[in-house]
Amino acid sequence: MVVATFKLKIRNLIFDLNHILPILGRFPLYGWNILHKFKFLIGKKNLELRGQLKYITNISNIDKIYWVNPQKIQFYLKNDSKINNNSQILKSDWEKSKKLLEDLPVYQAFKQKFKEGKKWKDIEYYKEERDDRLKEIELIYNQIKKNVFRSKIEQQNLKDDKKLERSVIIEDITVIIGRNGQLINLHGNHILSMAILLGIPEVPIKIIVRHKNWINFKKRLSYYSRHRRLYQFPIHPDLQEFPFSYGESRFDMIKENLSISQGTLLDVGANFGYFSHKFEDEGFDCYAVEANWLHAYFLKKLRNAENRKFKVITESIFNYHKNKELNFDVILALNVFHHFLKRKNTYHNLIKLLNRIKVKEFFFGAHKPEEFRKIKAYRNYSPDQFVNFIIENSHLSKAKFIGKTKNGRSLYKLTP
Repeated sequence: MVVATFKLKIRNLIFDLNHILPILGRFPLYGWNILHKFKFLIGKKNLELRGQLKYITNISNIDKIYWVNPQKIQFYLKNDSKINNNSQILKSDWEKSKKLLEDLPVYQAFKQKFKEGKKWKDIEYYKEERDDRLKEIELIYNQIKKNVFRSKIEQQNLKDDKKLERSVIIEDITVIIGRNGQLINLHGNHILSMAILLGIPEVPIKIIVRHKNWINFKKRLSYYSRHRRLYQFPIHPDLQEFPFSYGESRFDMIKENLSISQGTLLDVGANFGYFSHKFEDEGFDCYAVEANWLHAYFLKKLRNAENRKFKVITESIFNYHKNKELNFDVILALNVFHHFLKRKNTYHNLIKLLNRIKVKEFFFGAHKPEEFRKIKAYRNYSPDQFVNFIIENSHLSKAKFIGKTKNGRSLYKLTP
């Protein structure tokens, strides 16, 4: 505790010096940044090594069913000769043969048949296929269309009067996880292609193989979660055994109060990027700001694993497009601005930031004043006082209270 307090004082002294005397203060600030980059490299390896013992016992259940959006599976393995159901961890070049699922001949054939309305005889891939096989494909497609999606075991356990014909039992989709965490289809291309074309929200999959690099990432996250509970829901299907603090009801509250359906969205203090993932699904062009080196590391890894396109800004929001207007359609500042109230220089930097913001809809999550009781903060506002402070220092003029989260924090929508 004493060491941590001393480190915080040194950090604050360096940042204050840089704020008051920029020319003189830049040198210790550069040294501080170099030290933290070195700390990141050491810390990353430490997370991997120490996380191994806890995680290694959680990888053996290859029969576990995961429910995922089929849109997340964007690749298939062209050559699976090195993969079998007994292989759980592999480190090799096998994933170099992955291809885009939408380029799969069967996907293109189904697209022509079920989306474009072509007849089987006019589709090259199925031109010579037997009639009974084509009938079976149509039966499966129509079953999936009814959104009756069950795992293979569930189908086989249906009561006799509800059992399907054997020929239309839907086989399980099996996937592997590549080095960067991407889901790559191994078996079930037909079923997966149909589900994607139909826009089915969730399908059951089995994960039978994980790349060793992905396992190492899970070890790091495992060690991290031993020391601090994950703040946000880990959106990747292979990470959901990790405990987390918030199921993010805030997303539903914000979505219900949004009057904008697309555009640019800035998430200040993005943590692991939950809101950028969710709002990219909604059609927004997202920007995730995360200055914490460790959070930014996990944030980027999870973005890549989920094939996301949102941008990650790994610097202080005060330095992002410094001295320029921040023009966005939506900005999220969820339980982050109160950290800037703790010290005089960050308080004034917050005022400068608010002056630069130009936004259509601003969602603000306020802290509870009692959270500052144990520290000597420069300022401490009640939720309503904080909202008024934002309005006084920005172009925003209207505020609407939209509810409280499960931990009792208030959420507001502000508009010009």
